[in-house]
Amino acid sequence: MYCFATASLPAGAASGSSEYAELLRRFGSWPDPTPALLAAVPASAVLRHDPYDLPPLPSCVRGRVALLGDAAHAMTPNLGQGACQALEDAVTLAHCLGARPDVAAALRSYDLLRRPRTQTITRGSARLGAVGQLSWPPAVLLRDTAARLTPARATLRSMTPVLGWTAPGDPVTATESESH
Repeated sequence: MYCFATASLPAGAASGSSEYAELLRRFGSWPDPTPALLAAVPASAVLRHDPYDLPPLPSCVRGRVALLGDAAHAMTPNLGQGACQALEDAVTLAHCLGARPDVAAALRSYDLLRRPRTQTITRGSARLGAVGQLSWPPAVLLRDTAARLTPARATLRSMTPVLGWTAPGDPVTATESESH
């Protein structure tokens, strides 16, 4: 199981205690099941990472090199899409290379297919994180009320552009890609 928590802190700030103790201090009194989840975590398993934004790249390709995953579009974990987007990148890159004998053209196609989608998802993840980090009490009340009142099906439907991806074109089999 993987879970994450966020707190607005200066980059590189030390907690003054163990990261686990800081996690308990910040989130240990939250409603159930949060305390039970925290109690099940070994202190040594708590990792702290300061996320940094990667500005949108004008291209994920240079020459015969294509960037995938975080190297191409690092994103905050708010949508849980980092690894998913890397897998989509790999599938799309394999498809493009299998569909075109010219590597340069295949890489351009990969870039044109992936960059708009990953930049949209990266921006969405950052927006969701910003809303989650609101601290001004009226804004927090509005956010929390809207979250409670939004039907689950509407929330799921809003995720269709993120979760509804399909691979480009026909699947490329090992036999087909070997024949190019």
